[in-house]
Amino acid sequence: MQTRLKQVIYVSEKTDAPSNILTDIYDISQKNNSESGISGCLLIGSSSYLQLLEGPESAVENLYSKIKVDSRHKKVKKVFEQHIEEKLFSTWSMKFATFNNVEWGNKDFDAGNFQNINSANAMKVFQTIKEIINR
Repeated sequence: MQTRLKQVIYVSEKTDAPSNILTDIYDISQKNNSESGISGCLLIGSSSYLQLLEGPESAVENLYSKIKVDSRHKKVKKVFEQHIEEKLFSTWSMKFATFNNVEWGNKDFDAGNFQNINSANAMKVFQTIKEIINR
């Protein structure tokens, strides 16, 4: 029986964590996500994070549960979820992507504030990133 894959996109506000915290997140994510079969992409804005997680359903749900109580995030909000046949970022255990080299056409988003993004636009952002990397 094949494991069901799930994709979740969430947004959260940044906290006043030290600047080296992103390096710690990246290093830990690389190891833990790879072991759990999770891949994804994290956008780092000026005031918030936007992240896509994908992988085995139970692993994604477990990770999202941990993120919701992680002190490095505030106001964690799931904006999108679905079951998928294949991963969008299958080769990335976790990738930090810059968002500011693309004109998104949304003033808040262009300024690095992802808090008000809707599910359709969130998915569109990650599909655009995927297209950019495949060029």
